[in-house]
Parts: sequence; structure tokens; C-alpha cells
Amino acid sequence: MSRINSRSSLSPRLPEISELGFVPCRLLPPDLMLQSMTGQLVAISAPITSISIIAQATYTWEGSTVNHARQEKGTLKFITNDYIPDDEPLAFVLTTPDGQQYIVGKREGRFPVINYSDTTGQRAGDRAARTYTVTYVAPKAAIECVV
Repeated sequence: MSRINSRSSLSPRLPEISELGFVPCRLLPPDLMLQSMTGQLVAISAPITSISIIAQATYTWEGSTVNHARQEKGTLKFITNDYIPDDEPLAFVLTTPDGQQYIVGKREGRFPVINYSDTTGQRAGDRAARTYTVTYVAPKAAIECVV
């Protein structure tokens, strides 16, 4: 019985998200997934638009094997008052407190799905906010990167 011991095939263990941003998928370099799966460092040179998060953003994922191929489903949840465009596919960059960065999404098809809901303020003076849930299915749902 063989044992796979490839760190590049494992998903990251994110402690928490300290910064969050987005970038249009069309600005990303091609073949990010392939680069990551082969152990290459993924570099993102596109400008990242920061997102001000109101409450702690979370990222969870689960994995499975489909037709002998690895598949992960990642879910990013955050609340913001910032405008996030919905007229083109977006990828999201997550940064941990120790500076590690991960990208959710890539240039080629099967883009992240972005759902949102609006809520009113809880009491007088509270601002309305938008809750986003971003779902992404890929061989690796979050790719370690350098921005």
C-alpha cells in the first residue's frame, strides 16, 4: 500500500482571517491550480481591493473523492458595508495574522459562486450590512499564494 506524502496536495489550516480582498478572475495568471498542485509558488501580481469586514470572516471546507479525483468545497462567509461588484467573476484573497495568503478562485472557468443577503441595523444608529457567502468547488478550494 502506498502512502501519499505530498504537502502541496493538502489544504491549508487557516487559523483566522485578518484581512480580506478581491480581484477580478480575468486579472489572475493562468493555471494557478496546476501550479499549486505541482508544488510551485503561486504569485499574484494583480491589484487586490481590500474589504472591510464587520464581524470575523470565516472559511470552511470539506473534501471528497469524485471519480478518483480530489474535490474540495470551500465556503467563505463575511459581513461588510463595502460594495463588491457582481458584474464579473471574482476571486478572494484571505490573509492570516501571520501574513500567509490564500486565494479562492482562479482565472479559468468554474468560478466562485457569490451569494448575499441584506439586513437592517439591530437598533437605532446601526448601519445596514450585507452578508456574503462565497462557495468554491475545485481540487484545492484555497491555494496558498504570495501577493
